[in-house]
Amino acid sequence: MKSKVLVVEDNRNDLELLTQKLKNEPYELFIAETGEKAFDVLEEQGIDLVILDMLLPDIDGFEICRRIRKNEKHAHVPVLFHTAACTIDEKLIGLEMGASDFLNKAADERELLLRIRNLLHAKKAIDSLIKYPVMDALTNVYNKMYFQHRIEDEIKRSTRYKREFCCAIVDIDHFRQINDRLGYVTGDRILKKLAEMIDGNIRSADILCRYGGDKFGWLLPETKLDDSYLAVERLRHFVVTSEFGSKDEEISLTVSGGVSSFRNAEGGAKEIFYQAGAALKKAKSEGRNQTRVYKGEKEV
Repeated sequence: MKSKVLVVEDNRNDLELLTQKLKNEPYELFIAETGEKAFDVLEEQGIDLVILDMLLPDIDGFEICRRIRKNEKHAHVPVLFHTAACTIDEKLIGLEMGASDFLNKAADERELLLRIRNLLHAKKAIDSLIKYPVMDALTNVYNKMYFQHRIEDEIKRSTRYKREFCCAIVDIDHFRQINDRLGYVTGDRILKKLAEMIDGNIRSADILCRYGGDKFGWLLPETKLDDSYLAVERLRHFVVTSEFGSKDEEISLTVSGGVSSFRNAEGGAKEIFYQAGAALKKAKSEGRNQTRVYKGEKEV
């Protein structure tokens, strides 16, 4: 997977030179010419490194760095100041604001690439340390705590940008019977395989978690209710046609799904998840192996 690098630079010539130097590296580049645009990109993408000019038309680089460090979600993202000139005093200010490194724009290309690699390597090491408290140990997808945090983030983003997003709950049908009949070891293996299957069939922007037991939460940012319903239905059909057993046993599964939508800042995290749960309950009560959506007072 490519590392995501955000370049914050308003000088077109400097930007072109920098992108040329990075074009053969395994990075996905994002460009922002202003500080405000940089914050938008940080909110929307999982950025691994920020390359930051000191002088920008709206917010100076020091203030951008300070705000990044104050944000819990981005606090561990390395910031490389890439400037035309930098005095000792400016470096001290930058370090106080949380800068990770400094490099003159005239520096050798090899030094630039090496510094970037070192910063990304350090970021990867930090990610591996903080990964586990938000990951489910069995399925290696996000856990309930992280999912609840991300719902709050999506509500803020949806409110700010007037965008719709959806929440889905996917639940294995008759999973207790599977555990009783085949044992918990087999049940755990099925959960792991289902998590891998769902995770492999959702968009990179989507968020999947194991919410508890055999229940999976699925966030679909910037997705309308009808499209989210179709996404859950595609997954459901895929599960029905898949084999979950080993070479010595055949196990077929079905799942039920419930989908809700956050619109116009109505309700909060508990509300949207409750609505998805109500839609799931409707799917279960009407025979399972189906998806229902929550629309107003009733699930359809």
